[in-house]
Amino acid sequence: MTFTDLQTLLHLTVTNPRAAARVIIGQNLPEATGWTALLAVAVTTTVFGFIGHVTAPEGLPEALAQMMSSPVRMAGMQVLSLVVTVVLAWSVGRRFGGQGSFADTLVLVAWAQVPLIVLQILQLALMVVVPPFAPLLGLASLVLYAVILSQFLAELHGFRSALLVFGGIVATSFLAAIPVAILLLAIFGGAPNV
Repeated sequence: MTFTDLQTLLHLTVTNPRAAARVIIGQNLPEATGWTALLAVAVTTTVFGFIGHVTAPEGLPEALAQMMSSPVRMAGMQVLSLVVTVVLAWSVGRRFGGQGSFADTLVLVAWAQVPLIVLQILQLALMVVVPPFAPLLGLASLVLYAVILSQFLAELHGFRSALLVFGGIVATSFLAAIPVAILLLAIFGGAPNV
């Protein structure tokens, strides 16, 4: 794909995520490409996240600020969270009758990060120019990610309702939060203070 193709796909991802998912799935990319894309977006997100933390470190909870003070720790957490997202998106979708492949799940989850990276760059600019608006853009990013991921997974697995997929994402995230939090604490932070 050319740079123009990528720009077109990015626009399509925001305006019609299911159509964008069909284009991505139609590329028949191998699993290795999905892993490479996943690592690339994790590193890119980490770089801009670290710049954002250095630019405006105040206002974060202590545990999050400590994690963000180390780019390696940030990258590790980003990769882990993306891998968990891929595994759950694929396995839970298949359990409910979905048809998506693991390779396509990798690529779609990786590509879903790309619009967020663009917004992350804009958020960094807002932090310098108009700081009060930066958190609003961060909130908009979360909403956009939820919409894109729901639509992507609905298309991936052949589900009709993206709204039901979103409900599945919320329920799965809730159920997975405790073991993932314990794993992250074990890897990055040790035991929590009581």
